[in-house]
Amino acid sequence: MTAPGKAAALRPPHPQKGGGSGAATGSVLGHVSSAGLHATHTLHGTTMHRRASSTQLPAAVEDEVKVLEEWGKKEAVRCDEGDPDLEFCELPGIINTPPAERSVAAEAWSRGRWLLGLLVLQSMSSFVLDSYQDLLKEHLVVTLFLTMLVGAGGNAGNQSAIKIIRGLATGSLKPTAAGIRRAMQQQLAVGLMLGLGLAAGGWVRVYITNGDPLNATAISISLFLIVLCSVLAGTGLPFALARAGVDPANAGTSIQVVMDVSGVFITCAVCHVVLDQLAQGLKVVS
Repeated sequence: MTAPGKAAALRPPHPQKGGGSGAATGSVLGHVSSAGLHATHTLHGTTMHRRASSTQLPAAVEDEVKVLEEWGKKEAVRCDEGDPDLEFCELPGIINTPPAERSVAAEAWSRGRWLLGLLVLQSMSSFVLDSYQDLLKEHLVVTLFLTMLVGAGGNAGNQSAIKIIRGLATGSLKPTAAGIRRAMQQQLAVGLMLGLGLAAGGWVRVYITNGDPLNATAISISLFLIVLCSVLAGTGLPFALARAGVDPANAGTSIQVVMDVSGVFITCAVCHVVLDQLAQGLKVVS
């Protein structure tokens, strides 16, 4: 899918402000407007139409345009090499850039190293599952809905990450203490609403399939916590990367892997408390 407005929403950082900051280069359009000029430009330099009454583009704007072209080429290569934030790599100026011609071995290496890194990170969930073997054997419902839970967390976190990435790129959000606090407060409210809504839907889904209200409660509580944590993590990660001087666009895919591992831990911990400890307490009372 390609969103036409993303070319304006995500612009490259100015070279003098740090390559990984993700700050918008709106000065290009400002110079063009003040000079009474009209410029249409794609990131990879495929088209450039200029109209001027009696003046040419200022030298500073020419330099900015060259920076945009070089940035587009570099980002297109980065996306080809498998370091992908899918939303980011679908910018018109990048998606329209023909992939670089490379050998099979070079392409396999550039893509495989990222896949290997993600594979190793996601495999951390195996340690969590191993420590909860008894729970999984006794309560098969946890295994049946584990994919649903971690998938919901990854989706919710990615939505928040993309929102913050776009805000940082356009300059509407700043990686300052006040800006981070304001965004986190807003997304906390969003996360609570999303978590409650999805937890209610998850409870109905599990109960219809499984017929046990305690199992449905354990899964729905896990879903609520996973979604809430995902929204907060998806909001905070782009800010953290920006403050560290790393491209915030990397947060899009990173949050999904992080929440895969975190979601497994949250699910197992919550289900252990509800299905083992709480259920045992209810039996004693009854």
